[in-house]
Amino acid sequence: MTSMQLRPNDKLGHPGRTYKFFNGSTVYPFGYGLSYTRFEYHIVDSKKDLKIKLNKFQHSRELNYKDSTSKLERHSVLVNDLKCDYNIKFEVRVENKGSRDGDEVVMVYAVPPGDIIGTPLKQLVGFKRVSVKAKKSKSVKFVLDACKSLSIVDHKAYQVLASGEHNIMIGDNVLSFPIHVSFEH
Repeated sequence: MTSMQLRPNDKLGHPGRTYKFFNGSTVYPFGYGLSYTRFEYHIVDSKKDLKIKLNKFQHSRELNYKDSTSKLERHSVLVNDLKCDYNIKFEVRVENKGSRDGDEVVMVYAVPPGDIIGTPLKQLVGFKRVSVKAKKSKSVKFVLDACKSLSIVDHKAYQVLASGEHNIMIGDNVLSFPIHVSFEH
């Protein structure tokens, strides 16, 4: 109770707080719900690459990486410095496999590149509730703001967008697809 930090601290045996950082065992995952039917997800359409154009005044920020070679190859930029009109668009087909009508909340998480120290395990970036009749399916379209959805808070408390391979995860790791972020001048 004396440690209120969000991120895990192995030295203190603290597993972290909130679904974003908690690395201990759970009874039910974040967003778990009971239903009288069973749903399956299918990705219909997704964009894989995101090339962000920088102006000559924007420069990279340093991040802490687990591997020192990552630092040489990777960049991050302050979100406030970006004119962020970049969107991530995708469509998820929700199929009701059961014999009863039901509602499902499709949750979308962003998973940052795994080699950056101190990033969340995942963060909720979107959700939509959909009603699906028994043995039918419905499509749900998502449009996410790349800067808001893929940004992380660095070790100096700045909100940055890191280059590299981010993942968009649907549900509790039911489906995922990579989004490769790169910067160009």
